[in-house]
Amino acid sequence: MTAPRPVRLGSPAPAPTIGARAAAGARRTARSVGAIRIPDAVLFFALTAAGGLPGYTSIGPIPTAHLVLAALCAYAMMKRPLRRLDGLAMLIPLFIAVLFYVGVVSLFAVPTAFAADWETRLLRMAAVTVMVFFLASGRLEARSAIIGTFTALVVNVPLFYAGLVQDAYGGVLTGLVGDKNVAGLTYSVVGLLMLWVTTRTSTRLLVVLFSASAVWLTGSRTAIAAYLAGLTWYLLAPHLPMIGKWILGVITAVVVDVLAEDYSQIGEFSDREGSDLLRARIDDASQLKVEEAGLLGKGLGEAYVVIEDGTWFFHNSYWSALVEGGWPWTLFVVGVTVLVLVRPFSGASPREQYVAQAAGVVLLVCATRLGEVFFTNVWGLALGVGLYLLARPRDAQAAPERTAADPDGSATVPREA
Repeated sequence: MTAPRPVRLGSPAPAPTIGARAAAGARRTARSVGAIRIPDAVLFFALTAAGGLPGYTSIGPIPTAHLVLAALCAYAMMKRPLRRLDGLAMLIPLFIAVLFYVGVVSLFAVPTAFAADWETRLLRMAAVTVMVFFLASGRLEARSAIIGTFTALVVNVPLFYAGLVQDAYGGVLTGLVGDKNVAGLTYSVVGLLMLWVTTRTSTRLLVVLFSASAVWLTGSRTAIAAYLAGLTWYLLAPHLPMIGKWILGVITAVVVDVLAEDYSQIGEFSDREGSDLLRARIDDASQLKVEEAGLLGKGLGEAYVVIEDGTWFFHNSYWSALVEGGWPWTLFVVGVTVLVLVRPFSGASPREQYVAQAAGVVLLVCATRLGEVFFTNVWGLALGVGLYLLARPRDAQAAPERTAADPDGSATVPREA
């Protein structure tokens, strides 16, 4: 009697190709990010890239980025709010009052020869304020805004090294962002905000690796120190009591100051002596202008100095605020950044809020060596996200739209008691 023949169940499945593994990894990464609202992401992509597109930086006399910001705010007016600001809504009249104040100061000030147009500057600040509260209320979907901005920053790297976008700083990464210090600030802040958007540990590690590399490639020493400070805050602050956060803040300030003073011209940065001497001259002239500004400042557009027939913007946002709007303006812009983002008087908070706190640390550090940080687009994005994380979801009527925008619920953060 012959033995029965074995039944073949089929040949073994072939090993996945490199392309298949890459596609599977991309799908897993997409799932870790979650659904996005495409128009929001596209508009924030355009807002980031508009200032550096060759031949399209302005349409007539109007910068393209200003037009995109206006379109973004107009689009948001047609969307339903998903979050309740409750007590945070008190910030809206406060912003209006302070913008009115700095506008009045600028109106009655006598502009100097090379001052920027204060009316255009005030209008842009007002638009950034509107964007902040549209993000906070969910009219602009915060996760999509971060993803759109981050995508523009990712795309910027190959475009820059392929020579398709501008290189105005001798080979350091700028491109669509334009200025190396602004690029460093943007890569630092948005890279940290992406840690809230992603959910998988592996994806977060990739985000940190990319962001750290991009910040290094910008050559901005302040941004490098700021990113390290922000990342350290994100990792350590959740495990510290309130007094521990204060101590960490003091240590961060001291370390950044020491790095700036004693280790700013070593290794990769040993050839910066000439530019640092020019920066020191700009700082000396800026400080004199700060001392002359008085209590109320000199008006918007006055944060510049003239050296050897050349005009130079300030390299310190705190001094810029003092010159443009005096002490009331400075206390407001610094105070709202510290209290909304860094939140030094809060105890234990949901983990997501530490991303906004880390972004706030980056903004405050970069403001020491960058002339325009407050009321920029990246400042508005960080502040809007910070307020969004503090706000409450609206009633059940908003549930379907909230679910569509955030299917995994990762954007809903309970407000701390």
